[in-house]
Amino acid sequence: MSFTFGEKQPYRIWYQYLQTCLNDKDFKNKVNKNFYKDWHLNLVKTQKFDTWFNKHQHLFTDINTSMKISSGTKSNNSILVEIPINYSVTKVQREIGKLLSNKLNQPLSKFRITSNRPLILPPFDYFLYAYKTKRDNSDLTLEEVWKKVDEHIRQRQAKVKKQVSKGKLRSRFLMGTPLDKTARNKAIIISRNINKAKKIMTNVCKGVFPGNYSDN
Repeated sequence: MSFTFGEKQPYRIWYQYLQTCLNDKDFKNKVNKNFYKDWHLNLVKTQKFDTWFNKHQHLFTDINTSMKISSGTKSNNSILVEIPINYSVTKVQREIGKLLSNKLNQPLSKFRITSNRPLILPPFDYFLYAYKTKRDNSDLTLEEVWKKVDEHIRQRQAKVKKQVSKGKLRSRFLMGTPLDKTARNKAIIISRNINKAKKIMTNVCKGVFPGNYSDN
């Protein structure tokens, strides 16, 4: 299977969070090395994502399956459905979707994105960048971290200015700008971003991306 650019992006961010965990003194010993053994963590620590993904994209490919009538033995990758013989075809068609609505369309790859909400990817970058900026510059105030993250986002936006103007990409800015310029709210925003990054990193160490990372 060949992944498109958009299809690769969730795995890129997962990879970058894991790479950060592996090189972070507070998280490196929390990584579930058995779960990630097929990722070759020694490579993850240093390689660029695209280089690594070229040889590991098979890890994220679904197992090929086809619809068939079970002979009576349920495999791990299928569902055995019992249909009363007094059901008409019309009734089966009417009820089968409701019965299986939460059981089908599940990915069969071992490594899959786990989220109960649609993924909006840019914030994951911002969370991680905020965490790394504060970690590597402990003397910076949260307001100063906010400024660095904001500059980082603006630089990235400048690189895709043409795509944004053509409507191919959405314009992104850090919360707190331009309407909310108070230092207190900027500090709160960055504090929350850092905490979300830590929660995601904790989830990634366990083999889950992104998992639950809400403020609750």
